[in-house]
Amino acid sequence: MDDIEQTKKWLGGLIEIEALTDGGNRVGAKTRHVYEENGRHIEMIEETLIYDPNRRMKIEGKNDQMYITAEYTLTPIGDKTRIDYSATMKLKGWMRILTPLMMRISCKKGEEDFSRLKALVESA
Repeated sequence: MDDIEQTKKWLGGLIEIEALTDGGNRVGAKTRHVYEENGRHIEMIEETLIYDPNRRMKIEGKNDQMYITAEYTLTPIGDKTRIDYSATMKLKGWMRILTPLMMRISCKKGEEDFSRLKALVESA
């Protein structure tokens, strides 16, 4: 889940990731993510808050319009892996009025992203 090239394949709208710190993914690592949504480019600076390889990762993303945290927990179940995901989003300024709409859009996007991730893993 933290392979930059693979992430582009399953995280919808992601068009660019740039490492801003050296040393790979670790607590404190920062990246710049650029997403394309409805023809607009949205840039987020993301920082890894928790990193336990192949078990748990929590990130926060920030820009002028929003603050997001996302946490992934991977649990082996036989020859499969279960992924638990939770996220929070706080919109800033005038964007706050869009919170209900953005939450619905984010939930739908999350379902699509995890479907792509599942297909990618199962094809490997």
